[in-house]
Amino acid sequence: MTERPLGTRLAWLLAILLVNAGLIWWLNAVFLSPPPMVADATGLLSESERARISEFHRFLLKDYDLDYRVVIDRDLGDIDRYAADYFRDQEVGASSHTGRGLLLVLDVDANQVRMEVSHALEPVYTDAFVAYFEHRQMTEFFAVNRIADGILATTELLVTRAANAANGLDPSTEGWAAESGGGGARVDARIGEGPTGHSTEALDSAGTTSPRDTLELYRQAMANRNNNPRLAIYSDSTRDLLAQRLATPAQMDNVARSLRECEVERSFRNHDRAVLRYPIAERTCPPYFFVREDGRWRLDFTVMIDAIRFGRNNQWRLVPGYSGPYQFAFLDLRFDKNGYPYPP
Repeated sequence: MTERPLGTRLAWLLAILLVNAGLIWWLNAVFLSPPPMVADATGLLSESERARISEFHRFLLKDYDLDYRVVIDRDLGDIDRYAADYFRDQEVGASSHTGRGLLLVLDVDANQVRMEVSHALEPVYTDAFVAYFEHRQMTEFFAVNRIADGILATTELLVTRAANAANGLDPSTEGWAAESGGGGARVDARIGEGPTGHSTEALDSAGTTSPRDTLELYRQAMANRNNNPRLAIYSDSTRDLLAQRLATPAQMDNVARSLRECEVERSFRNHDRAVLRYPIAERTCPPYFFVREDGRWRLDFTVMIDAIRFGRNNQWRLVPGYSGPYQFAFLDLRFDKNGYPYPP
């Protein structure tokens, strides 16, 4: 048998190595793929809800370098130990360039939820903040069986906190900083307990002679966590809308903070309708719509929710092609194909 030249033998060896390397890569891709961003072994989430949460969390990884995973299961035993073991074994945070990992574990049978935070994120998501959004946001949704909405609404708070931390904002300006009570990442999930109900607190709206007056009263109501849907600062249709909606303490805190920090730049009026608009550069400060009813300016959220949308960075945009009753307040602006505004 004729022995092949050394060069030929090396070429064959290289070919074999390349084939084996390709096989190993394929096996890893098929059998050793990373765990999903949302792992629900209970069927508590629909397929579309899992996809929606996963998509948002991919944006979190891209925009904020946050590797955020969700696990929903039953009978997990000690949820603290389970979360710690899962965090370590599944290398939560490995997809982040800076090791920024978050893990949310929901044990349906034990009715408990736990948030695990990587060391790199502890200065941003402190125990006090985690306890705040669990008690004041997430479990408020879980109580009315809106699990996916609770997870997504909490993610919005995570984005806000990350952005504030990146901008060096004083935490004392955020609602959670004023909360009292102990920290801790494990709380009762309150799944299916039912809503806590609306406030019946009244609000003196006699001074609502202008849209700015009404907006200031709204800020005060949110600062006091007054979620009474029948307040006179709301239009008739808005009252009916709010009576069917959930307003969590964390959401009201966030609105109050936004209204405190955002300064109105321009006011537009057209007969019995008005719009207060903030500087276009302040993308997280949306415009507010008002309608005049019974001689008073009232907030018109029913039209706002049809006209205004928010992107993944909590930046507002106008529904593309919007031509509703408040169009007059946006004729001076340019909008891209997604509805984000720009100066003329």
